[in-house]
Amino acid sequence: MPFNIIPQGFKDDVSVLVSTEHKFKNMMINHFELNGFSLIKTPLIEYVDKDTDQNAFHISVKKNEKKIHIRDDITLQVARLSETRLFKKKRPLKLCYYGEVVRKKGSMLRPERQFLQIGAECIGEDSFLADVEMLELAYTSLKLVGIKKMTIEISSRIFYDKFIKTIKFYKNKNTIIQLIKLKDLNGLLNILDKKDHKFIKDLFACSGIYKDTKNNLNNLSVDDQTTNEISNIINIVKNFSYKNKNINFFLDLCEIDDKNYHSGVRFTFFADNIRGEIAKAGRYYVKNALKENIATGFTCYMDTILRASSLKFIEKKIMIPLSTSKKKINELIKKGFSLYKNINSNQITKKVSKDHNCQYYLKNNIVKSS
Repeated sequence: MPFNIIPQGFKDDVSVLVSTEHKFKNMMINHFELNGFSLIKTPLIEYVDKDTDQNAFHISVKKNEKKIHIRDDITLQVARLSETRLFKKKRPLKLCYYGEVVRKKGSMLRPERQFLQIGAECIGEDSFLADVEMLELAYTSLKLVGIKKMTIEISSRIFYDKFIKTIKFYKNKNTIIQLIKLKDLNGLLNILDKKDHKFIKDLFACSGIYKDTKNNLNNLSVDDQTTNEISNIINIVKNFSYKNKNINFFLDLCEIDDKNYHSGVRFTFFADNIRGEIAKAGRYYVKNALKENIATGFTCYMDTILRASSLKFIEKKIMIPLSTSKKKINELIKKGFSLYKNINSNQITKKVSKDHNCQYYLKNNIVKSS
C-alpha cells in the first residue's frame, strides 16, 4: 500500500474525536434552531468571484466556461442564498449552517486545510443589538460544548481603512502595511510624515485589555463614520457584558482582516492556551442588483473547538447477541449504551468484547464489564 497518499493539511481520522465532533455539531445546531435560526445547506462548489475566492481550490473548466472552486468559507454562500432563493423572505433573516470547507493554504495557527464550520447569520438588521445577539449565541453555544475560559478580541476595519486612505500616495505603502502587521510603531514613525503620527499613535494606543484601552477610542473620532463605529463597539460590549460577566475583551484595531468582505466591527473568540481561534464574528454587506443589506454573523471552527473543549464523552459500548429481544435493546439504549451486535452468541466473551473495543458485553441477558 502506498505511503504519503494524503496531502499536507488533510487527514484520515479514526479517533473518538470523529464521534465527539458529530455530537458537538448536533448540540450547536440544535441550540441555534431553538433560538430561531433556520438551518440551510449550501453546495461544496461555487462560481468564482472576487469576494469568494480568498483561499480556494480552483477546479479546471473549459476555456469558455465560468470558473468554479471548492468553497473555503460558508458565510458568503449564505449571503448569496439570502439574495437569491430567499430574496422575498422577511428581514431580518436568521439562518444557520454547518459544513466542511477546504483551503488551498493553511496558516501557522491553523495548518489544517479541511475542517468543519458551524455558524449563524442575521441578515438585514442595522442595530448594534443584532451584534449583541450574535455574540451571545456564539458564546452560549461554545459554552455548551465545553469551552470555558474565553477571550474575545474586538477589531474594526473602519479605523485601519481610514489610515490606509491617508497614505495611499506613499511610495512605501506596502512597507507601512507590513509594519502595521508586525505592530512596529517605532518603524512606522520613522517613515511616516509627522502629520500622520497622531492617528497611528492613537490607533496603537487602542491595543490591549478593553477596560484599560476603551477610553482611548474617542481619540480616533475624526468623522461621523469613526464616531459611529466607536459608539457601536462601546454599546456592543456594554450590552453583552451585562449578561455575561466572566468574559475577557481585548481591543486591537491594528489587526488586519483576512476576509475582505467584513465591513466594520468584528470579534474573534480564543480559548485559553489553545492554538488558533475558535470562532469569528463580524459585520458585512450582502449585495444584490437593487440594494445592499447589512448583515452580522459568526463562524465556529470545529477543529479548534475539539482541542479546547473540556467535555469528555464516556463511551458505553456493549456487545450483544443478534438475537437479543427488542425489549432488552430498548432498555440498553435508554441506559446510554451503544450496541455492537455479534451474530454468534457463543462467541461473546470478555476477551472478544475487549478485542472489539466494547466496554461491556451481554451474557444470559446480564450486562458484564469487559
